[in-house]
Amino acid sequence: MKIKYCDLSRIYEIPIKCFEPEDDVSGFIVAVHGFAGDKESSAISLLAERMTARGYAVIAFDFPAHGASKADEYFCAANCRLDLANVYEHACELYPEAEKKAVFATSFGGYITLLSLDTLPNDVRIVLRAPAVDMRAIFEKMLPLTFDKYKHDGFAEMGYERKINVPYQFYTELCDNDISQKDMQREMLIIHGDRDDVVLPEYITRFCEANPRARLEIIAGADHRFKGKGEIESVIRSAERYIIG
Repeated sequence: MKIKYCDLSRIYEIPIKCFEPEDDVSGFIVAVHGFAGDKESSAISLLAERMTARGYAVIAFDFPAHGASKADEYFCAANCRLDLANVYEHACELYPEAEKKAVFATSFGGYITLLSLDTLPNDVRIVLRAPAVDMRAIFEKMLPLTFDKYKHDGFAEMGYERKINVPYQFYTELCDNDISQKDMQREMLIIHGDRDDVVLPEYITRFCEANPRARLEIIAGADHRFKGKGEIESVIRSAERYIIG
């Protein structure tokens, strides 16, 4: 496996990490991290290790204000959607010979992917790990201050190792883009843990009831991060089976 780093220049620089097979590329997967995550995700690395052995390239990137991105002031759902579209287009240019294409997205990245389905051709396989199908409800639980103060201040500091100044506009975007019960009219694989305390099981149940073409795989005992023994490996094996078809 070969690993390459580069920046994709658009309105701002999008940091990209490409995992490539040693030989010819037969397909590619765009990997989308979650809120406060980044392209160095251990799950993405494990996916790449497995899929490059199958001839797939894996292209990961950082959203604004995440990872190595220096575009903090550009963080919003609309720009995250634009980044995904731009990175997918870039992957098509990098690997014109790729016959199979997929997106593997986690949590908030899953929400952005669902919002972006109109930019992804129907033959692109969609794999969503604990997707934030009710991102508004999840964000409301995560918010570290009152909504009155959030609206007054205009931003909220959130995140883990790297803090993100999340503008109030981001919350209004979530309100305007509620997909919690929307039929996306698309085949997809959703992988979810039955002990997820971030993306609650009832969120996934409600979404899948509205999306009869979605295939749901439950990993018993797994929480949002899939850190239990063998859990993330189960996620990757399920993703591999679905992507390979």
